[in-house]
Amino acid sequence: MMYRHYFLPRFEEFDFFCFPLALGKYTRPIDQDVNRETGLRDFSLHLVVAGKGYIELDDTVHALKKGDVFLHCPQQKMRYYTSEDDRWEIYWLQFNGKGLADFLLERGFREPSIWYMNDFTMLEQSWLELLDEIERNQFSRPAKISALTYAVLIDFMCNAIPFSNKRGTQNVDRIIQLLPSMQKNAHLPYILEEWSDKVNLTPNYFCSLFKKVTRITPLAYITKCRIQNSKHKLLADPHMSIKEIAIDSGYPSVSYFNKIFMEMEGVTPGEFRKTHLK
Repeated sequence: MMYRHYFLPRFEEFDFFCFPLALGKYTRPIDQDVNRETGLRDFSLHLVVAGKGYIELDDTVHALKKGDVFLHCPQQKMRYYTSEDDRWEIYWLQFNGKGLADFLLERGFREPSIWYMNDFTMLEQSWLELLDEIERNQFSRPAKISALTYAVLIDFMCNAIPFSNKRGTQNVDRIIQLLPSMQKNAHLPYILEEWSDKVNLTPNYFCSLFKKVTRITPLAYITKCRIQNSKHKLLADPHMSIKEIAIDSGYPSVSYFNKIFMEMEGVTPGEFRKTHLK
């Protein structure tokens, strides 16, 4: 059993967007059993990286294991505990900040909830960097601590998948593995059925699952890839015409390319090139 935890003072005078009040990593704790009827005054985030445990939500017990994350909101009942036969290894973070509640609530994080991380490598790394900073410097660099806390929060929010979709983990893996190919071939004509066939899913289910994994539709993802490619070409070769770049990026129509680029970047391709080649 190993405990690594830290408790910090509040820095309300700085009005940080987010700041930790307590955090840690518990490796196979013997008797971790948390039961708070009225919860905490702050948000609380936990990541399971090994072993098993349980959480009670709405009088239902959910089993948790590697890759699962759970979030508690302020003043809401908390009950979670480690398994006795396979004690978990878990990171935890208690945090709050100015405007943070509205930020989370607007994005659907408004109640105790369970999530799944298909790949929690980046999230764990962000957590370790935060722990290391506090271990080395205590709270002498509060701005740095706030920034690292934000990194943990964003890594979670951008990559977490609702626990209810965990049963489709194999299909989630297929979507994630497909992304590099979509980036590489974004310039080709977009045919939904061809992409869904690559992962053996129906077009409707493919679109639904893709959005749950990436937060955007397959076409929106292709569009982002195309615009990213065009931005690179605009700056890599100043003599390449806008028409050539549009075609190479997957847009035979220059006017449509200009329209999409303007919608996404707020400037035309020509204005983007002029601004960044000064």
